[in-house]
Amino acid sequence: MIESSDRVNPGEVPCSYHPKVQTLLRCSRCGKPICPQCAVRTPVGLRCPDCAGVRGLPTYPTESGDLAKAALAGFVVALAVGVTWGYFPVWGFYLALALGFGVAESMAKLANHKRGLDLQVAGWLAIAAGIAVSRAVLAHRLGLSWDAINQMGPLIENQMHLRLLPDGVFTALPFLIVFIRFR
Repeated sequence: MIESSDRVNPGEVPCSYHPKVQTLLRCSRCGKPICPQCAVRTPVGLRCPDCAGVRGLPTYPTESGDLAKAALAGFVVALAVGVTWGYFPVWGFYLALALGFGVAESMAKLANHKRGLDLQVAGWLAIAAGIAVSRAVLAHRLGLSWDAINQMGPLIENQMHLRLLPDGVFTALPFLIVFIRFR
């Protein structure tokens, strides 16, 4: 007696991308055997990933004038949010979002919505400047010296509202937003 798993359909061949999977499907362009897992639906039928042209969107270098304008806008937004964050450190999560999205979207608008490593780096530099300004404003407001800040005792951490987990996440969040926006 033949089990249902032992049945072999005539015409089944191994998938070109998954050799352990038997399939009856073929690419509508090149005829290569494909399984449902790797098949890409197109308006003209199922195609293999090669023929479907599955690839990332292209990135183009940003012109230097547009990059300079975008970077300037990013720094302006970052400095404004940084000063605000220095006065309201308990709003860390919301200001981290404002920093990330504010920098990314202002830069994207002035760079004609382009993407690329050049815009990522400029955005990351703007965010780093904004975070540094927020800490400098907060330290100045509290009357703390740089020596006291560098020692980072528990008293300083409490005064500056610094907690390793939330503050680390809040400072990483804008970097991640810019990375995703310009990748």
